[in-house]
Amino acid sequence: MSENLRTVLGSVIEVFGLVAIAYLYARRTRFDLTSTMRIGMDIFIPCLTFSAIMDSRIAVREIGVATGATVIQIGVGLLMGWIVLRAIGWGEKRELLMPIAFVNASNLPFPLLLANFHTEGLSQGVLSYTVTNVAIFTIGVLILHGGGRIREGLREPALWATLIAVLLRIANVRLPEMAMRIPRLAGLAAVPLMLFLFGDSLARTRLTAVREAIVATVLRYASGLVAIAIVLRLLHPEGTLRKVLILYALLPSAIINVVLTERAGRDSQAVASVVLLTTLAGIAILPLVLALVR
Repeated sequence: MSENLRTVLGSVIEVFGLVAIAYLYARRTRFDLTSTMRIGMDIFIPCLTFSAIMDSRIAVREIGVATGATVIQIGVGLLMGWIVLRAIGWGEKRELLMPIAFVNASNLPFPLLLANFHTEGLSQGVLSYTVTNVAIFTIGVLILHGGGRIREGLREPALWATLIAVLLRIANVRLPEMAMRIPRLAGLAAVPLMLFLFGDSLARTRLTAVREAIVATVLRYASGLVAIAIVLRLLHPEGTLRKVLILYALLPSAIINVVLTERAGRDSQAVASVVLLTTLAGIAILPLVLALVR
């Protein structure tokens, strides 16, 4: 077995293995992780985001390319989803646009990026995560109920951690090594915590809307393929960034889509079914993608 294949399989087994442990534990204990999730979103993920960007060598041009590629991926997902849903008579089920367009941009990819592309890949993935996060809480909220909670996206600490880190990098400001130890240490907790929270969320999800799940899952990955083809042709990403963007275009749907859909009073069970099915498909798809791009 080649070294690259061993790395890919090892990272995938680690990631989905921890998700599986969290899934089984959550099914057995049925505990509430709401406060833990809040701590992770407010402290650990922002610290991981900040330290990843500050420790990376990401170029200013790459920031623009990663941002543009993520916008294209989301836009293609929304457009293809809207066209197909209207064509098959599901135009009123606009909540299905959420899992088609908005991917799991942190729980799964962060540990995979660390294992396969190290800090450089993680810092580039953080940029895609930030754009996705902002888009979910703005465009996503508009899709679901026409506004009213857009400010939530602007309150996310990870967004501000990313912006501050990017501005410091542009200004070529480096913080003292002693100060950087704090976000680095806190960031170490983010990856296992995100995977555990993801497994817990899956334990509460059921595959009930089978037809909707199959259609939306096909659209999730088909739109990702179309989007990455456009990105490669128009933006010409190179090196590790190219690999990261291909991975991000083919990620499963984000669990936050279920939360927002439920808050909007729409069919959250259908969205949850899509998240579950895309994740199951991702178990087979992600190792292939990583093996091809490495």
